[in-house]
Amino acid sequence: MELLVSLRHLAKAPGFTVAAVVVLALGIGLNAAMFGLIYAFGFAGRPYAEPERVVQLYSSQTSQPDSYRAFSYPAYQQLAANTTVFSGILAHSPTMVGVSEGGDTRRTFGAIVSRNYFEVLGVPIVQGRGFTDEESRPGQDIPVVIASHAYWQRTGLDPNLVGSTVRVNERAFTVVGIAPRGFTGTMVVFGADLFFPLGMFHSISSDFDGENQRRLESAGAFNLFLVGRLAAGVTHEVAAERLTLAGSELQRAFPAEYEDARVTTAPLPRFGTSTSPSDEGVLALLGAVLLGLTAAVLLTVCLNLAAMLMARGRARRKEFAIRLALGGSRGRIIRQLLTEGLLLAIAGGVGGMLLGNYALDGLVAAFAGALPISIVLDSSMSPALVVATLGFCLLATIWFALGPALRHSRPEILPDLKPQAGEDLPERRRRFMPRHPLLVAQVSLSLALLVAAGLFVRMAQTALSVDFGFRADDTVLAEVDGRLGGYSPSQSLGLFAAVERRLATLPGVTSASVGALVPMGMVNINEAVRRAGINLPDGARPQTPEEGRAFSVPWNAVSGGYFDAMGIPLLRGRTFTESESFINGARRVVVMDEALARQLWPSEDALGQLVEFVTDEPDAEPTPMEVVGVVRSTRRQLFEKDFTGSVYVPFAQGARSNAYFHVRPALGRADFTDAIRREIREVAPNLPLFSAQTFASHMDNALEYWALQLTAALFAAFGGLAMLVALVGIYGVMSYAVVRRTREIGIRIAVGATNDRVKRMIVGEGLIVTLIGVSIGLLLGVGVGQVLASIFVDVSAFDVFVFTLVPLSFLAAALLASWLPARRATRVNPMTALRTD
Repeated sequence: MELLVSLRHLAKAPGFTVAAVVVLALGIGLNAAMFGLIYAFGFAGRPYAEPERVVQLYSSQTSQPDSYRAFSYPAYQQLAANTTVFSGILAHSPTMVGVSEGGDTRRTFGAIVSRNYFEVLGVPIVQGRGFTDEESRPGQDIPVVIASHAYWQRTGLDPNLVGSTVRVNERAFTVVGIAPRGFTGTMVVFGADLFFPLGMFHSISSDFDGENQRRLESAGAFNLFLVGRLAAGVTHEVAAERLTLAGSELQRAFPAEYEDARVTTAPLPRFGTSTSPSDEGVLALLGAVLLGLTAAVLLTVCLNLAAMLMARGRARRKEFAIRLALGGSRGRIIRQLLTEGLLLAIAGGVGGMLLGNYALDGLVAAFAGALPISIVLDSSMSPALVVATLGFCLLATIWFALGPALRHSRPEILPDLKPQAGEDLPERRRRFMPRHPLLVAQVSLSLALLVAAGLFVRMAQTALSVDFGFRADDTVLAEVDGRLGGYSPSQSLGLFAAVERRLATLPGVTSASVGALVPMGMVNINEAVRRAGINLPDGARPQTPEEGRAFSVPWNAVSGGYFDAMGIPLLRGRTFTESESFINGARRVVVMDEALARQLWPSEDALGQLVEFVTDEPDAEPTPMEVVGVVRSTRRQLFEKDFTGSVYVPFAQGARSNAYFHVRPALGRADFTDAIRREIREVAPNLPLFSAQTFASHMDNALEYWALQLTAALFAAFGGLAMLVALVGIYGVMSYAVVRRTREIGIRIAVGATNDRVKRMIVGEGLIVTLIGVSIGLLLGVGVGQVLASIFVDVSAFDVFVFTLVPLSFLAAALLASWLPARRATRVNPMTALRTD
């Protein structure tokens, strides 16, 4: 019965119903999208059987339990053959590969895996087959690959993918199988696009470190991560006890490489692959913060609706009084009002789930555009998402409907049956503010969220406009990788030299160079630098540069034209010659920036001095290097507070297969990235070219920039949504106030009140509510500013622009939201109003 009555009441007020459903859809949809994202990252099950029995193995030493490292292939064989703890152990190693698509090469992640990789994880191959023993044997180099389902989708679900060839690192690989939908390997959400057999290790592995230079069969080549599935009846506690024996067996089998060996297990990480167990609690904290932020928006929505329901309920006091007079119970009225609220919440929840799915799809698209990795995030309406959305609906119903239901079901029969029951009489209008505390709270919370959004955006702008110390916006950056093209290190070095010379001769080019790293890139390397030739007694700790104190600073290997190409002024000395840049065994020299020069020689000139890199190798003898140049200081990362110093070595002394060409055009020269692509392909047709873009575009697409801009956009969206909801609330409450006071307004007009006076009366009431809410919201905003200022550097918690513009904008919008109902009030016909009961 209550359901039918509630539906009729909502249908009789279509404007209110539509507005309520829309704001609820926004609030619930935002929470549903955030829950879906957090659930997928932190709680969703893995797409294989009994994932709780799958663990990662870790290798350390009993004497140094915190010193972890990966396993070697012989150790993997030893553990897989002799342990009864696991029903199977797999081995895998992440890698970066270049996949040819059309005329371009796309960088993506792959995984080099053992033959039983899919078997141990309990994942069937949906098409084709898995790897054979021969393909997985080290050194076989049989070019086969298993594609992920995400990769198959990107090819349009080609039914002939199995048996076709894919060009990886400029080499043809035969696709022998396709992994099932949703499978991301050992991680969740993020995963490899392509899976390669262990026999392809030396052809596919990238140069993340020096371990892959050793043969895979060597017991001292620690390249592999091991994952095991616990045998039937073996608990995690029993496994820990039995693995003590496994460590002893490794020590006996490989005494030199696994001395004092210790093997442990831990739950399989959800993100990344590491040699040591990682604490992912920070992700839970981040999820709690994001859910708290979206919950604040939902609370704002509920305060909005509660205020509107309170105002709407006052217009229905006579209806409730008649029902009570006829014997109706207070509980019946409460049930009806809660039913109306639940209907609104469910309608908003349905719309919210649809909005949430679109939001998740958009977020996945944003991730996919910024990360070279396969992303599998199911945005369909999973049971968990449906249950969570229903929970948000129930929570919202309690927040916005219970209070008004209890208030309007109070037995005040006689006063509410009087003819003037539908209006607020002058003597009661002085109680206007106490009857709208929900609207005040909503305005306060909305303004606090808007201030937080404004502060975050301003702080993000400050961080994004930081002076990096170079001027390279127009410089074109071209990323290549010699190893992925099948070139040896010596071949790559000669090839890079030839490409640089060719690019430097292009018309309109002022300078060209090659570098191992790039500012704001995904890889950064620090080296500890100190004065050369200083010997301290054993155990002495150097406190000053004169004593041999080392400074850890960003490192890069570049050719001589790098500083011109990047717009880094040379202050003293010279840069590198061509022979120093590209010939192994040339004179050992360095260029450093002025910050590092001041740290090493506070009162002397750094030119001509000798420095050396500190090494962890006990028997290694550092090589002295002469400082031949000093350049302006630069920053490498977005949040570096000060110039910490930088050191540059000739490219040949620190060459990497992955490199970046920097090409600086003449002033006013139009973009010529296509010409650069053409020149590189003519010199080295097999050299994978991943991108050619201006340095300004590279900065915009950098992960830190992208993440900061995305977060700022989310903050702005949350704040804007909260402001919109607050304005809808003000408009709704003032509209109901006009309806309630139709008789009073008619009397005022009949006795001579002007339209302007009526408008000022209605707008003034809305303005009072807004001013009180804005004042409280500003105090909350100051607290939010203190929290944000602790995260960023060189920013103020009190931004005059934000604390001035946001309240004024909010007040202006609130005046408009109050003026529209006031304008309607002036159109009241006095004769019609005087007949109103």
